[in-house]
Amino acid sequence: MSHEHTSDDDGISRYDLILGMIPGVYVLGFAAQAVLSVSLPLVLLVASLVAATGLLDALVVHPPA
Repeated sequence: MSHEHTSDDDGISRYDLILGMIPGVYVLGFAAQAVLSVSLPLVLLVASLVAATGLLDALVVHPPA
């Protein structure tokens, strides 16, 4: 059976970290909203910008080979 996405080190790749960062940013934003009484639209805006920056880096600046 052929595996397209195998890696030599079987560790966590840069792209795995970016995929994990996306929901993590939103979780941190919601926690900040609960603790600091930050408005929900502001939390969503900032979290979306951070997640989009990670995606831009992963897809355009350092695309997968």
